[in-house]
Amino acid sequence: MNEKDLELAGKTGRFARQFPQVWQEYQDWLRAIVSSREQLQQRYAKGLASLIFRWRLLYFGIYIVAMAGCKTVIQSRNQLSTRQGDRDKALALGQTENVTQSLQINRTYFILQRIATLLAVAELTLCGLAALTGVMLAFYYQPTAIGAHASLYAIAYHITNGNLILSLHNIAGNGLIVLALVQIVVMFLGRQFMRSWLTAWISGICLALATIGLSWTAIILNWDQIGFWRFKIELNIIGSLPAGSFLREVLAGGSAINTLTLQHMYTLHSYVLAIAALLLSIIHLAAHIFQEKSWAQIAPGSWCSSEDTSTV
Repeated sequence: MNEKDLELAGKTGRFARQFPQVWQEYQDWLRAIVSSREQLQQRYAKGLASLIFRWRLLYFGIYIVAMAGCKTVIQSRNQLSTRQGDRDKALALGQTENVTQSLQINRTYFILQRIATLLAVAELTLCGLAALTGVMLAFYYQPTAIGAHASLYAIAYHITNGNLILSLHNIAGNGLIVLALVQIVVMFLGRQFMRSWLTAWISGICLALATIGLSWTAIILNWDQIGFWRFKIELNIIGSLPAGSFLREVLAGGSAINTLTLQHMYTLHSYVLAIAALLLSIIHLAAHIFQEKSWAQIAPGSWCSSEDTSTV
């Protein structure tokens, strides 16, 4: 245990103080972690004791952030419930002015809906980048058991800017998966699963599924040991499902993993799922933009939370 560990503990404490609503409850926990360093030195070797001490600090920091986030979400939901209750009371009492004001969605919903639109723009951008780089890679990639790995090696090391194009394709694909999953969470918090957001909600879920499918079909395209055995294990899992043996043979093109399997996955990846993801990203963004314009016409300068707005 050295001075760097104590300095790290001090930084952790200063970081935790940025969340005062949580720090008041868990500051004794940090003191207990710091006081336990002597016991760690007695029980473990110096390096191992330092590693355990830092792991406890890391766990403490993650827990503080998680608890602060949970409390923030709970407070926001409580505020929304309070405003909903006020609107119901206003409707019961026939207070027209209060009802009109309560129909305007609060700032939290506005921020979430605008974030969802910006994420849809980012998804379309990444989808277009992945499609463009995929077309460029298709000029050199060979979907055969003999030429797949060799062609990717040639793209990465022998073709000008090939490694850059390959890296952009991988980054765009992985980033699209992350944004699609984040988008579902944002839309759920913004209550965009309602009827007026049905197109955006369904297209967002389908886009997330398409991106996951793109990632899965790309497992075997490298034709390396890791991809081969991972794909073989997942095919066996699919085969254990009801009617899974038929689906397994369709995907693999038979009982063995060979060139035909690679061509099937390449077709699904490059044509079926890629085109579906591109179309879904366009529909998803168009649904968000159209919905915002419709609400702006209904209530200029504000956002209406009623489900009776125009359906996309």
